[in-house]
Amino acid sequence: MEDPGDPPVRRKAPLLAGLLAGLLLVQAWGRGVPAGAEDGVRPDYEFFKRRLWPQLEALCAECHADARRRARMGRFFLRPVPGRTVRERHLEDNFEEVLRFVEPGNPAASALLLKALGPDRGGVEHEGGAVVGENDVAYGALVDFINGVALPPPTFRPPPSPEGQPDFLYYLKHVAPVTHRVCAECHAMPGKGRMKVIVPGPDGGSLTLEEHYTNYQAILRLTSPRDPLKSRFLVKPLAVADGGFQHKGGDRIRKDDVNYLRWVEFLTGVRGPPLPSGARPAPRALTAQGLALEAEDLRAEGDLARVDLKEARGYLAVTAGSEGGELDAQVDVEDAGTYRVAVRAAAGLEGLTLTIGDGAPTPLGPLDPAPGPGGLVRYGPQTLLDGAEPLAGVSGVLALEGETLRMDGRAGGAAWLSPAQVRHRGVSARVRLPDEEDGGDDAWLLFDMRDADNGKFLGWIDGGRRLVLGVIEGGAPRVLAAERAPEPRERIGEAPDDGFRELKVEYYAGVVVGSLDGRPVLHMNLDEHLGEGLFGVRTHGALAVGRVSALEEYEVYAVTWRLGATLPLAAGLQRLVLALPPGAGPVDWIEFAPP
Repeated sequence: MEDPGDPPVRRKAPLLAGLLAGLLLVQAWGRGVPAGAEDGVRPDYEFFKRRLWPQLEALCAECHADARRRARMGRFFLRPVPGRTVRERHLEDNFEEVLRFVEPGNPAASALLLKALGPDRGGVEHEGGAVVGENDVAYGALVDFINGVALPPPTFRPPPSPEGQPDFLYYLKHVAPVTHRVCAECHAMPGKGRMKVIVPGPDGGSLTLEEHYTNYQAILRLTSPRDPLKSRFLVKPLAVADGGFQHKGGDRIRKDDVNYLRWVEFLTGVRGPPLPSGARPAPRALTAQGLALEAEDLRAEGDLARVDLKEARGYLAVTAGSEGGELDAQVDVEDAGTYRVAVRAAAGLEGLTLTIGDGAPTPLGPLDPAPGPGGLVRYGPQTLLDGAEPLAGVSGVLALEGETLRMDGRAGGAAWLSPAQVRHRGVSARVRLPDEEDGGDDAWLLFDMRDADNGKFLGWIDGGRRLVLGVIEGGAPRVLAAERAPEPRERIGEAPDDGFRELKVEYYAGVVVGSLDGRPVLHMNLDEHLGEGLFGVRTHGALAVGRVSALEEYEVYAVTWRLGATLPLAAGLQRLVLALPPGAGPVDWIEFAPP
C-alpha cells in the first residue's frame, strides 16, 4: 500500500463488458456495505473527507446535490446544495450515502465507479455521461476509496498566538504542567468557579495537543489584555499578602515563587519554544561498519533551529536557542555490540548527553576536539572506559585515574589498541614509566597493527634505558634497531617536568623514524609507506599514559580518556535522543563507529 500522504495511485480496475456491468450494477445499486465485504475491507472516512469528497463535489454535486433535480437523480443524493458551506454533518451523511453504492474491496462491482466511467470505458449508462477517465485523479481516488485505503486523522496544529498576547507555546511548555499540578485538584472538568481544565485521566496518560489548546482557551478568558498583571488567572491563586484575591483554594503561588514569574511571562506575551517537528525520519541501519546520522536525519524537538552551513556534511546543522532541545532519531541496530560515539559540533560545546531507549543519559562531553573547518570540529576518536573495566580493544589491567590511563601488565601484559581514523603519517604517546622498583619495565608504542599480535612498535624498555624499533609477528617482537635512550632535558618554554615523556614514530617516504621527547633516535626502512591500521600502547610492567594520537598531515586525532562514552546497543529498533543545552550549536552529525 502506498504512503497515505501520496496522491492516489491510478490502479486499473477491471473494466467490465456492458452486460456484466449491468448485472453487477443491479446487484450493487441501492445497497449499503455488504456483510461479506472482501477481506473485511471498509472504506475510510478520513480518506473520503480529504481525498474523495473534493472530487465528488467537483464532478457530481452539480446534479446530485440539486434538490430540483432530485427526482431525476435516482437514489444517489449529496448535500448541501452547491454554493452552500459544507459542514461536518454533511460529510458524514455523504459518506454513508456513498457507501450504499460501493462493493468494498471490489471496484469492478461498485456502482459509484461504474456510473462515473460510463459504458464506453467499461462502466454502465449514466445520464450525466462519463465523468472520469482511467488516468484522472478522481479515478484513482475512487479506486483507492473502494479498496479501503486509509488516512490517519489529521494532526492538530494550533494557530499562532498574536504577538504580545499570551502565547500557547509558552503555556504548553511552562504553564500547563503547573496548572495540572497546582490547580487541577479543584478545577479539573467540570471544575469549580470560572476555571475549568481538562486533566490526564486516572491511567496517567498525557493530554492531546488539542486538549491542551482547549485549556489554553479557557485560561484566556481569565486574562486581561489591557492590564495583564491584573488578570484573574494571576491574582486568584496569588497569596493575599502579595496582592492576590481571596481564593477558596488558598494561596497557590507567591511573588518569590518561580511559578509567579512563569505566570507573568505568559500573560505578557513571552514566546515559547516551537512544537516538535513532526514525524520521525525512517530508521537508519547500524551495522558493524558503523553509521553517521546527519542533521537532516534527526528530528528536532524543543528550541532548536536548522542552519545552512557550507562546512556541514549535509549543508545543514542544528543550533539551540535559549531553551535548548533534543535531536531524536531511530536506529535499526542490525549488529548488536559496543559502539564509540563521535559528534561533529561547535568548538567548546559542553553538556551534550545521549539517551538510548529508556536508559539514563550518557554524557558526551566536554571532549578535546581536533581542528576543523569553519568552526566545526570533530570529537574523537576516543578511548572510552567504564571505571576500571575496559570495554573493547584492551587486555591486562587498565584503570582511569583523572586524565591518565593506568596500565598494569605485570600479571600477563596489558595492551590497548585504537583504530586509526585516517591514513596517518605517524603516532605519538605521552607516557610515564615508574622506577623499576615500583613496577616500571617498558612502554611499547604500537603502530600499523593488523591485530594485537601483528604490527610494528617503538619500545622504551629496560626500565627506560633503551629504545628499540621493530615488528611484532605472531605476538613475538623482532628488534630491527636499538639505541640507548637519551636522558630527559629541559626544553625552553615548557612547563616543569611532570614525569611524562613523548614517544613518537613518523613516516618519511617509507622510512620510520622513532623519537623520544622530539629527539630522533632510531629509524628503519619499510620499503613501503603504510601509515594506517591500529595503534596503541602495551606494557609488561606498570605505565601511565596521558595521551595517544594518530598524526595526519593536517590533523591530529588524539585519544581522550572519558568514562562511559562507548555505548552498548542491543539488536532491534533503538530510539536515540541527543540533548543540546541552551545556546548550543551548531551540531552537524553524530556517528557510531566500532571501538
